Amino acid sequence: MGNRGASLLRLVVILLVTAFTTCSSVPAGSSTVTVLNCISNATRCTFHGTSVRIMNDHPELPSYNLTMSNYDKVSDITVSFVNSVLEYVPQRVFASLPNVTVIRLVATQTRTIDQDAFQGVDRISAIMIAENPLASLPQNVFRGLSKLRTLKLIDLGLDRVAPEWFRDLHQLNYLTISKNAIRTLDANVFEHCTKIWNLDLAGNAIESLPESVFDSLSDVESIKLNNNRLQDVHDNLFANTGDLRVLTLSNNSLTLVSPILLRNLSKLEELHLRWNYIEEFQLVFFPSIRPFSLDLRNNRFTSFNHTMLTVLENLDSIWLNDNRITSIAPDTFRDAVNTTVIELDDNYLEELPEELLAGLTHLRVFAASNNKIKSVPEELFLENLEVEQIRLSNNFIQILPPKFFAELPILVELYLDQNNLLELHEHAFVDCPKLRLLRLGYNQLTSLPERIFEQQRDSMQTLDVKSNRFSSVEFVKGLKHLVQLDLEAIMLERLEGNEFEGFANLTHLMLGFNQLDRLTNASFQDLYKLKMLDVSNNIIKSIDPHTFAGTTALNELHLNDNQLETLPTGLFAAVGALKKLSLSNNMIGQLSTDVLQSVPMLQELDLSNNPITGIHDELLHHFSGMERVSLNAVRVQRLGKNFLPKPKQMKYLSLDRCAIETIDPEAFRAFGSLNPAVLFLRGNEITTLPEGLFRTSRLLTVLDLSFNRLSRVDSNVFAVENTLQELYLEGNKINQLREGDFAKFSSIKVLSLKDNIIDSLPEGVFRGLNNLKVLDVGHNNLKQLPAGLFDDLRNLESISLNAVSVQSLDSNLFTNQPNLQRVYLQDNKLDRLALDLFRKNAKMNELNIANNSLTSFELSEYSQLNSSLLSLDVSHNLLESITVSSVLKELKASQNHIFNVFAIPDVEPALVRIDLSYNRLSSIEQLNDFIHLESLDVAANPLEPLDFTHLGVFYNLTQFNASSLVDTVINLNTDGMLLPTLTSLDLSNNGLNVIPIEFLHCFPNLANLYLQNNQLYGLNYQIFFETLPSLRVLGLEHNFD
Repeated sequence: MGNRGASLLRLVVILLVTAFTTCSSVPAGSSTVTVLNCISNATRCTFHGTSVRIMNDHPELPSYNLTMSNYDKVSDITVSFVNSVLEYVPQRVFASLPNVTVIRLVATQTRTIDQDAFQGVDRISAIMIAENPLASLPQNVFRGLSKLRTLKLIDLGLDRVAPEWFRDLHQLNYLTISKNAIRTLDANVFEHCTKIWNLDLAGNAIESLPESVFDSLSDVESIKLNNNRLQDVHDNLFANTGDLRVLTLSNNSLTLVSPILLRNLSKLEELHLRWNYIEEFQLVFFPSIRPFSLDLRNNRFTSFNHTMLTVLENLDSIWLNDNRITSIAPDTFRDAVNTTVIELDDNYLEELPEELLAGLTHLRVFAASNNKIKSVPEELFLENLEVEQIRLSNNFIQILPPKFFAELPILVELYLDQNNLLELHEHAFVDCPKLRLLRLGYNQLTSLPERIFEQQRDSMQTLDVKSNRFSSVEFVKGLKHLVQLDLEAIMLERLEGNEFEGFANLTHLMLGFNQLDRLTNASFQDLYKLKMLDVSNNIIKSIDPHTFAGTTALNELHLNDNQLETLPTGLFAAVGALKKLSLSNNMIGQLSTDVLQSVPMLQELDLSNNPITGIHDELLHHFSGMERVSLNAVRVQRLGKNFLPKPKQMKYLSLDRCAIETIDPEAFRAFGSLNPAVLFLRGNEITTLPEGLFRTSRLLTVLDLSFNRLSRVDSNVFAVENTLQELYLEGNKINQLREGDFAKFSSIKVLSLKDNIIDSLPEGVFRGLNNLKVLDVGHNNLKQLPAGLFDDLRNLESISLNAVSVQSLDSNLFTNQPNLQRVYLQDNKLDRLALDLFRKNAKMNELNIANNSLTSFELSEYSQLNSSLLSLDVSHNLLESITVSSVLKELKASQNHIFNVFAIPDVEPALVRIDLSYNRLSSIEQLNDFIHLESLDVAANPLEPLDFTHLGVFYNLTQFNASSLVDTVINLNTDGMLLPTLTSLDLSNNGLNVIPIEFLHCFPNLANLYLQNNQLYGLNYQIFFETLPSLRVLGLEHNFD
């Protein structure tokens, strides 16, 4: 055992409790050998509910052995632990189990593994240790495991990879060391495991790698280095990995890829460079002999041309999505004769060169959605006879040339939605006889020629034309193979009765958000395969009795959000197979039980928000398979014992705001006894719950009793053995909690007690809640929190203690919560937090301490917190400065007294969002270290002056708020520098009297511009829309005219 492990073990003792142990737990200091037994199931030996915990101040360590029952003495065995805690793994613990070949230690809270833990298992071929707070492993922990082929060390907090781990792993083929904190590797780390085929180092903090680190891996086929911090890679890093087929470098900080990096990778098939900062790229020395795919998404390219891709003959797929490309050269893909996929989505292209795709005879997919394209050349696809999918969604295209889709005989999918299309030519798709899917939604079409789909009568299956303005839908006639038809929000006022004639294959018809005021017997004739019909959000006032006579296969019907007052008898007589019916948000006052008798197979019913009076106790009695019922805001007042006729089948019942005052003790008899069930009773008038109300609801998983008038938590209401996972008691009148109130809820994961009148929480009140993950006791008047209040909540991930009037927190309050991730302490009276408050919470990623009285909060000084926190809210305090840790991504610090914001020296910060509004900053230049910023708010600061050229360092900035600046000179000039990433700019309330056109030209992709409360006299708002083609929102209110 290593010195570190030995010294730790001298301080601890282990307590063991398991559901399958043959002995009881061992007292501290006992020398009794405890036996933990698993029952073999074929090839698996799974230990359930085992608990091995390290405790302080005990001199001796009890021994424990693992045994197995019902083993056939032949099969290879996989050992794993489910719902178990295994903080310590002692020496040779697996040796007693025969034929062990796989060991899995996943989410077992393991903190220490003895260096001899895996000794005695000579046939072991795979070890997986994941999601445990180990931080380190003994150097010799894997010694002698010569048959090990797979090793996975995932999310353990490791900061170093020891070469000694692999000294005897000569047969290792698959190595994963991901989601750790490794910053680099030793040059000789892999010298003893030369047979690795698949190496995964993703999700670490690797900043650099020795140039020879992979030299010994001549057989490696896949290397994953994504999600690290690499700023560059050495030219020789892959010089000796000639068999490499997949190389993943995505999500690093690369700005350049050397032209000779791939010079020896002739077998490379996939190169992934997504989410980097690459602006220039040249694939020159790359002797490709196989079809390869190139992923360059989410980089910083502003243009692309042929010089970047000189080796094109074997290029199969290229993804250039999510860059800043404003232009692409006509000859970019000139020699890419075998390319099948080109994607240019989410760029800033305004046009596509006519010769861009010339010669690409094997092209199957072309995508340029989410650009600024206003027009397209007629002969763009002239030579691309094998194209199957074209995506041009979300551009500014108004007109398509008449022969734009000529000679596309196998085109299957076409996306033209979210453009500005005004019309389509009658012969637009005449050369696309196999077109199966067409999306034209969200354009400005007012009509389509009746014969436009003449050639698609045997092929069209999905047609989406929603959110246009058609006065007629004659164009859909004849599409006999249509399966899905979306006619939502097309201003349709009536159905004549023959619109869908011959649609024998139609299964989904969407007619919502139109202006239909009536459905007749002729509306849906002969739609015998229709399964889903949506006519919600119209103004339907009447429905003929036989409207659905021709839809006998209907499973799902949405009639919600209309103006129905009554439902005719026999309306659903023909749809006996109906399973889902939504009638919410209508004006139905009376509902006869006869109306619903003809749909006995109904499984889901929503009648919410109707003024129905007198809900009959037998309303639900005709549905033997009913699973989900919503009656929100339907006046019920009293729940009788026969309200639920088949409660065993029910899975979801929502009775929010039903004015319920009393509940019969037998109302939920057998509810949740057969199936997991969810019950909502929010916003009623319930003062007490009858004893034993849920005594048979063993499988009730979610119960919401918020906003009633309950004054206490009575555990006698519930079954002794229950599986309740979420309990919401928000907004009641609970004033006291006692120890044992939650003793029955061992399975609960979410508990909300906020907005009550609780004035104290005794230690032990949460005892037994071993699985609790989310606790909310905010907005009570607690004032003090005992140090051991949360000791039993070891699995807690989120806790809300906001607005509970506390002035201080004990430094040991969160010491027993190793999985704690989110803490909300806003709106209290805290003036300081102990620096070691979160010392045991290595997974903490979000902290809210807004609206307190803090005068200082130096994140870099807090134990653990400085290396894990991703989001911090310190708004409304008294801070004068703040230091941002390297991993923090979001900082909210508005309404303080902040003069200075610092980054940790020599470490690149990860910050992407910062709100510093209403502070005392004098310049934004002090923020230059935060180059990854996407959102910056400096409103109401005394900047001197505001210079927009300072924004140039923020390569990803999309939102900038500089409103209400204090005595600031604003220089509306960027010296010609473009800020193409900025989409939202707020300059309101600054006394501006002019906005130069030259200034606006600097923001080619600006979508939101706020200029209200200035002094812009006689300004023509049209100038902004003419100058800024992407502008969607313009704020000009309260200017002087």
